Amino acid sequence: MSIQPHSFFSGALYARKSCFVYVPAGYEQSEQRYPVIYLLHGMHGSESSWMLKGNAEQTLDQLMNNGELIPSIVVMPSDGGYGQGTFYMDWYDGTGNFEQYFIYDLVPEIDRHYRTIDSSNQRVLCGLSMGGFGAVSLALRHPERFGAAASLSGGLVSSQHLIDQYARSDVGRMIGPLHGPYAESYDPQLVANLRMQDGRCPALYMNCGTSDYLYTMNQDFHLHLKTIGYTHTYEQFEGEHNWTYWKEHLPDALRFIQSYLAH
Repeated sequence: MSIQPHSFFSGALYARKSCFVYVPAGYEQSEQRYPVIYLLHGMHGSESSWMLKGNAEQTLDQLMNNGELIPSIVVMPSDGGYGQGTFYMDWYDGTGNFEQYFIYDLVPEIDRHYRTIDSSNQRVLCGLSMGGFGAVSLALRHPERFGAAASLSGGLVSSQHLIDQYARSDVGRMIGPLHGPYAESYDPQLVANLRMQDGRCPALYMNCGTSDYLYTMNQDFHLHLKTIGYTHTYEQFEGEHNWTYWKEHLPDALRFIQSYLAH
């Protein structure tokens, strides 16, 4: 297995961007096409975070060698590299089109340059913390692109719960008026409601540590999905919001992805 740096131009951000791409054993010697997993970092992170801090390469090697994960191309991208973190969103105030960069620049770039299976049911997302929100949000908002999303300790907050933090953060720059249509379009609970209405429901998986400060937020999203009848998988383990937890439980998220891809 190998990890390759890949640079490209983003028209959405008018900037050069880079990502790391894991290709499975035998990739260079075959003509086979592979599913794609996008592995998203959290706040204060970068495209190298999963590789340097999250033991991602070793975990992928082990699961693929053991037959617990189908050979896949795994892309570790930047969130766009602005501020403390972009949440993989197009910002309301025009700061940056970070969602468009992901959807219209990154994904087509990977499909052009690597032997991917260009199909929503073979393209999935996985992320931690801010990247957990990004994975779920991108999948729910773009079911034509992604068939599944897995979140570890995700920031899966509904905009209705942001009142206390709203005036003291850059959330307003991201989503605009708290009760406006733009904020609602990024609210994971409300977007999940829309997917239930139109029947285009990506497979969703979440796990979170019971000592994580985002634990209640993850429980709230899980209970909301249960209430509206959205089939999903939720697990909780002992642990906090740190790399010790994410390294230990990345395999759980990848095994869910395997179960999705296998079907």
